[in-house]
Amino acid sequence: MSYKIQHIPLGNSLPINNPHSVSVSLPSLQNVIDYEEGKSELLNQLTSGYPRFFKNKLVQKLEEYVKNLHQIDDEKVLFPITSPQAKTVIEYIFDEQFDYITLENVYFLVLPKNHEKLIPVKKIIQNIGAIISSRNAEKILFDKGIIHQLFQEERLEIENPQSEIIQILSDAYSAKKENIFLTNSGTNAVFSAIETLTKIKKNEGKTLNVQLGWLYLDSIDIIKKRSDENFLFVNIHQKEQFENWLAENHQKVANIISETVSNPILQCLDLPWLSSLCKKYGIGLILDHTMASPFCAEALPYCDIAVESLTKFACGNANVLMGAIMVNENSPHQDQIKSEIENYTLKPYQLDCQRLAFEMQEYEVRMQKISKNVSQLYDYLKTQDFVEKIYSVYEENSWQNFQKIRKNDNHIGLITIIFKKPLEECYNALNFSKGPSLGTEFTLAMPYTYLAHYDLLQTEEGKKFLEEAGLDARIIRISVGTEPIEDIINEFEKIKRL
Repeated sequence: MSYKIQHIPLGNSLPINNPHSVSVSLPSLQNVIDYEEGKSELLNQLTSGYPRFFKNKLVQKLEEYVKNLHQIDDEKVLFPITSPQAKTVIEYIFDEQFDYITLENVYFLVLPKNHEKLIPVKKIIQNIGAIISSRNAEKILFDKGIIHQLFQEERLEIENPQSEIIQILSDAYSAKKENIFLTNSGTNAVFSAIETLTKIKKNEGKTLNVQLGWLYLDSIDIIKKRSDENFLFVNIHQKEQFENWLAENHQKVANIISETVSNPILQCLDLPWLSSLCKKYGIGLILDHTMASPFCAEALPYCDIAVESLTKFACGNANVLMGAIMVNENSPHQDQIKSEIENYTLKPYQLDCQRLAFEMQEYEVRMQKISKNVSQLYDYLKTQDFVEKIYSVYEENSWQNFQKIRKNDNHIGLITIIFKKPLEECYNALNFSKGPSLGTEFTLAMPYTYLAHYDLLQTEEGKKFLEEAGLDARIIRISVGTEPIEDIINEFEKIKRL
């Protein structure tokens, strides 16, 4: 698919005019702030958003239809979820049964507005990725005559697109096909992996989960909520300090959860070192490999479970929500993981699989194009006076680590930047697509700390926490696209002229 760099007005879907998009245009920093503060004037202009934080318009329409059909009054709240399995998992987490109604294959939890679990249920649905697919909602609305046409898009019209996706992942990860599990979102893959390995390790009397390095916010939430104990260890390059800590505490450490390359400051783990530590002490290791992608770096041989958000680079067009779990055949827990993990996974919707199977045909080629652009963009940025700092795997410690796992001479598809000029001026000046998500064929810019951790920026304690984690409020994360590199570089030339 071909994209051009252009200003995209506030509220437009990314990609443009796509009802299944998972991103939305927030072209100014003030737009981002208004979004985070829930300003109704801004929210009313949004046509899309990341589905776990913004209810897709088609899902909203289906919810209204169900409310009217069942005469649900305003004193109750509906939570549309994917399936009976989603309801089972939510009730397992809360150890409580919830009222529900069904329509076709979709379940709707029904809670009174004053229910004490209302907010926790909403948050868990977000954390475990239980929100229904927009394509599922669209198909039901079409079949009921509520809408009169389906959005036209190219799909692989094959009987089992899941097999097509698994085959591509099997080749990319060098994993057995029977060791790959598809989920309806990346965060469900993370949840299922953590829940499974935590349960296995608990039977061994180990209950401490360690977060090594900075993780995506929902991953952090899952670790905190689903572990009896958890411990944050931020700097992945302080290896001696971590080794000393493990020497004293390994008896109770169940698992280490980390990202091969961290989001957003792009620090790369020393995977051979970490893997050997885990084997030495009998610790489980879960790696989120989304940022690195299996076409840029090796992960599965070093861990028990690798997970990937297929929404990102695998999709490349920000219009499918899906995830994958890869189980290492050499993990001592392989059989236990495989027998347990499907208790927590939520299956992807068929039409989403058809769309993703189509988009994944270009996955490897996409990563090659993005990789080349990243390399050239980095070479340009490192010579520019208006750049204060570049975060990338080219940083010395990360580059040494990345070289140990690098594949195909490819580079990670992102660069994070701090400019010497004010964040607002720089962010507003760039005409890239601007909004949440990453891994797109169109270059996508995001003021990461504002959009992911705005709440922490509101307190001195929160700011201190972010500072210790290395998350400067001024960073702009650039998910580099496949546009001509001259066009990408030309956008940054605007910063010079501010």
